[in-house]
Amino acid sequence: MVCGIMKLIIEGYNKSIHKKDNQIVVKEKDELIYKIPADDIDDITIVGKGYITFDALSLLSRNNVNLITVNYFGQVEYILETPNQKYVQLKKEQYRSSDNEKGLKIAIEIVKTKIKNQKSTIKTLNKNKKIKKVKENENKIKEYLIELEKLEIRDDSSIKNVIMGIEGKVSVLYWDSISMLLPESVNFKNRNQKPENDVVNAMLNYGYAILASQITKSILLHGLDAYCGFLHADRYKRTSLTYDLIEEFRQQIVDKTVIKLINYKQIDEDSIDHRNNALNLESRKILAAAIMDKLHSEISYGDEKVSYLEIIDNQCSVLVDTLIGDGEYEGFYLQW
Repeated sequence: MVCGIMKLIIEGYNKSIHKKDNQIVVKEKDELIYKIPADDIDDITIVGKGYITFDALSLLSRNNVNLITVNYFGQVEYILETPNQKYVQLKKEQYRSSDNEKGLKIAIEIVKTKIKNQKSTIKTLNKNKKIKKVKENENKIKEYLIELEKLEIRDDSSIKNVIMGIEGKVSVLYWDSISMLLPESVNFKNRNQKPENDVVNAMLNYGYAILASQITKSILLHGLDAYCGFLHADRYKRTSLTYDLIEEFRQQIVDKTVIKLINYKQIDEDSIDHRNNALNLESRKILAAAIMDKLHSEISYGDEKVSYLEIIDNQCSVLVDTLIGDGEYEGFYLQW
């Protein structure tokens, strides 16, 4: 189990969550492993097998603690949240904007920001290696960014296909560059959400799921509907808005962390559980701890020192102001 400030990640098998007075109690079989006041908990992410009692669920609800489950492939399976009826007008505007020009502008800004972050990432990682092909990819990404910036914004469903097409081409160049910047021993070829004995993709999947749980929590706290996105199409059980906003944070929070752990050999090609092609338990603990440390770490952004969690929260606030205020959505871009 990894414990961040006000956040719990519960790992492994035979875990159970109980209530005692105003405390959440975590056990492994019948052995007490953790106890914390419910009002000190921000959210709980569960990865593994076990159960939670009705009394514990009720206590979490009274304290506005969301419960998020993630499987071993790094996919968010479900989210339990406290009902809140304060945000009807915001949700109405979100639904309208998902199909009009305002939503299209938000989608374009998200992709532009993602591309800037991808370009910045490979440029920084290649600073010492000076791999010619990576530099060529960086220049091609710059051309796609210019193409996107010149795109005429109009209320036309075909425009979103153009945006997604550019995003897809840039992603191929980005992951091609990452494959050249990683050690050959990990044998990373390309991005694959269903990896087979591929430690880098397994790490990325798991890291993105942890990041997604934090973004979803912030989305819900701001009264937005996590299932209604602007870039990603609505799909049954998919938190499309989460997958929109995560695009701005993948590189800084997850990709960089994965590359660091690989380079320092804290996780390697032997860290795969071949029974399910996912990371083994010990490697998941290492990666989860590193991701949580990153989320809580402070960086210089604008004129102040802020954590990534605060930036995620701020992006949700900016989105709310764009939807029901007079703001204009601006994505999160950080030049390393």
